[in-house]
Amino acid sequence: MGEDFRQLITRHQLRGIRAGGLVILVTLHIGSALPGLLGGLGEYRYPWIPLAAYGLLTLILGGSVVLGLDGRPWPRGWVPCALAGTFVASVATTSQVPPDHYFVSSFHWSYSLAGWFTVVLLGHRGPLVSGAFLGAHLAVTVALLLTVEVPSRSVGASMALSALSAGCFQMTIAAGAKLLLDSSAAIGQALRAQERVRTRIAVARQIQTDQRRRYAELNATVLPLLTGLASGSLDPEDDEVRHACALEAARLRRLFAESDCTFDPLVHEMRACIDVAERNGTTVQLAVRGDPLELPLPLRRALLDPVIAALAAAGQTARVTVVRGGDQVRVGVVVDALRDRLPEPKANGIRVRTVHAEDRLLVEAACRITARPELSDRPEPPWPPAWPSWSPAGRRSRT
Repeated sequence: MGEDFRQLITRHQLRGIRAGGLVILVTLHIGSALPGLLGGLGEYRYPWIPLAAYGLLTLILGGSVVLGLDGRPWPRGWVPCALAGTFVASVATTSQVPPDHYFVSSFHWSYSLAGWFTVVLLGHRGPLVSGAFLGAHLAVTVALLLTVEVPSRSVGASMALSALSAGCFQMTIAAGAKLLLDSSAAIGQALRAQERVRTRIAVARQIQTDQRRRYAELNATVLPLLTGLASGSLDPEDDEVRHACALEAARLRRLFAESDCTFDPLVHEMRACIDVAERNGTTVQLAVRGDPLELPLPLRRALLDPVIAALAAAGQTARVTVVRGGDQVRVGVVVDALRDRLPEPKANGIRVRTVHAEDRLLVEAACRITARPELSDRPEPPWPPAWPSWSPAGRRSRT
């Protein structure tokens, strides 16, 4: 996200810098270079050369306007070709300028104009790159001047002042453009930090909401049970009280498992409940069929609640099955107990089936999935879970 912000900011900044440079370049090209060209046609030795050079610069300017206003990087090969064309046009025009008009006259319009082409094409590369091209251009121009005529000290000083003032101003613009583009990194970093803060605030609020909801659920079920045990109104030797404690312990363990990072949340939460039953002396077998699915949390709770209630009432053995195939998810348990007080499903579409056979009870919760959820990218927890089993019959087997 932060990188996208940086790219977007850089693109907008580059678009503004190029737009400003192109406005200056178009203004000078039409308002300064064209009058200088037309006014000096009689002074040039071969007037067609400056005219052809001006036409070439016009084509380069038009291409730069079309390619540069969207803020995207220049097409590959455009900058070298445009700079080469600018250099050739400037040198060709300079070769036709009278020696006493170098740098100081409007007849020598190509020198300053070539510098602004450099700013537009290389300004995003910084002052060093732009200065290298401007320095090479200045050196070639001075060489052309010296091959024709060596100016006097006063004229040379005037020429040097004019050339350096134009070049320094153009390099200053290039340096400012580079600094502005470099600021996009700091802006992107600030936006990333702001996004992280917002994410942390949203996560903290969600965690706080979940914690309040969980505490409300615990207050409704666990707190009365603990209060009764503490006050003595509930007898720990009573089978009903022990069953209620086992059920709430399984629900608490499932509640803790809901926040774990796991590849298969449904099976992971089911294993947490199985661990509670094994600690109570029940031997549990778990069978899993089908690919993992990331079901919504309310749906997982509704599927596991009836199974957890039956598992908490198990005596010596229990067999848990999780089957996922087609468009259905089924969670069932077979226990050696006769309990028929099971919680009602808390989600629409959950079907609970109970079957009594001799001394065993089958409880199955099933739901139909209209859209198959995507697999989670969370890693699968190790088997067995991290918590140990302390009960004598705490061995777990899988089939």
